[in-house]
Amino acid sequence: MSDITNSVKAYVECASSPTITSPVNGGCLSAYAIQLGQLAPVNGSWLQAVCLGLGITAPLNGSWVIALANYYGVTQPLNGTWWYAIQDDVCSGPPTPPPFIWDLDTRNWESESRVWDVG
Repeated sequence: MSDITNSVKAYVECASSPTITSPVNGGCLSAYAIQLGQLAPVNGSWLQAVCLGLGITAPLNGSWVIALANYYGVTQPLNGTWWYAIQDDVCSGPPTPPPFIWDLDTRNWESESRVWDVG
């Protein structure tokens, strides 16, 4: 199993609190997307389905992985990959996303309960 595959699997296990421990439909991301209510890949991508299930509606810098990282407040790759950084953040304890900052945040405000920080 590659380092990326291990990071994705670890992310899904941690993000699902860990109710998902094995792949569904051939992958861990598909299992998590289904748990989030997405019943099929979006544009052929289970990653995009996961993002939409979390309220992420557009890629960031052309990347759904970077958009997912941004959702968790991850701002740079770790050990050379975004997936490792995401997994490291989510698995290091309960996720603590950063506060919203007006005009700088790309997360879906309607699905959030955090208080807006006007900077």
